[in-house]
Amino acid sequence: MNAHSSIKAIPEIPISIFFAANYKNINKRNLTLEKQTAIYLSYIQKIRPLALVDLHAKQLFLDKTNYYDYESFLQHVFAKFEIAKKIGAAYQYVDKNPFYTFHYKKLKKLSKDPTFIIIVRDYRANVLSRKSKPLNKPGNIIYNAFRWRFFFKEINKLSGNSDCLVIRYEDLVINETKEISKICDFLSLPFESSMLSDRMVDNISESVVEEKTKRFVDEHFSGLSKPMHSSKIEAWKNQLSTTEIEQCDCICSKYGEKFGYLPASDKKMSYLLVVILHLPWYLRALYDVYKEHIIYHLPIKLKLWRLKKKMG
Repeated sequence: MNAHSSIKAIPEIPISIFFAANYKNINKRNLTLEKQTAIYLSYIQKIRPLALVDLHAKQLFLDKTNYYDYESFLQHVFAKFEIAKKIGAAYQYVDKNPFYTFHYKKLKKLSKDPTFIIIVRDYRANVLSRKSKPLNKPGNIIYNAFRWRFFFKEINKLSGNSDCLVIRYEDLVINETKEISKICDFLSLPFESSMLSDRMVDNISESVVEEKTKRFVDEHFSGLSKPMHSSKIEAWKNQLSTTEIEQCDCICSKYGEKFGYLPASDKKMSYLLVVILHLPWYLRALYDVYKEHIIYHLPIKLKLWRLKKKMG
């Protein structure tokens, strides 16, 4: 999306929701918000490779700053970001974060006419991906299957909304032109062939501010150095065991089938029994996703302290 001349895509920096509870109603410049934003982005930069994402945290508000509400404040901040060498204001911003799934109603109030693009993925592929990248979250199959279910339970509520477009990751990989054109039409923008060009980036971990976060970058940004292959779509068939696939089917197929992800076998397991047998993982997954509603209302200083502690 960032390759489009009218779009600037923000890579999973949930600043919009982070400050919204405290500042969504501002109607003039707010120096406290600016100072807290600079601190927030300095923490986030530690796990963002400068060669790919430079947030310019120290320079954000040095020039003449003009914003009149929270939306225009965000636009000012996004304009300062340098994303894959793109800097400056854009006609449209794409603000991406998986946990925005749980903030749909809040996000609608932050912009005059927002639209939402929801990209879904086969639950077994998602579980396999998270099993392979357990740096920040457990790689446990049961935990990640429950987590997927909670996300898609929410997505299912949104999928019929006129301001929401659902795209399947698998369709995007198999027919990139068609699916990206669909996204452009939804955003009322012309399709640009540059969006299909080589977007791979090499050696991104070499430009990370903190040496100790390079493993995180290698895991979470490694896909940017690899092309998309349709062969990876069904890798779960060979890399998950029969039992793991059956467990995923039991937990996720109720919502997976609504998006075309059919269970792999006819063997039926009791969902309630799986919950009872794996109650600690169920509760941990439930907390992991719904804590977003709690964190949203925390004081900014406490949220900044949590973020600093998380970043080490």
